[in-house]
Amino acid sequence: MKNPIFKAVLIGAVFYIALMVVEGAMHPAILPAAAVGAVLLGLLATVFIWENEHTVHLGEIIVLWAMVLLFVVYGLVFFFIGGAF
Repeated sequence: MKNPIFKAVLIGAVFYIALMVVEGAMHPAILPAAAVGAVLLGLLATVFIWENEHTVHLGEIIVLWAMVLLFVVYGLVFFFIGGAF
């Protein structure tokens, strides 16, 4: 393991993947979404395995902006479909 950030990301990814598996087993209706989430999280956690620093930085930036944009999409969906106060 290279550095403490990689260790923290790996521990966090393992924890959340395990959490998704447990929740999917307890609630079969969310099993497909939990499986997709676990696979995506596992793939995103591999960003720190690459040796090239530029590639790692590019991967971090892509993940960061994907999270920001998905949060905006979630907010818009909640506002227009889920109802807002």
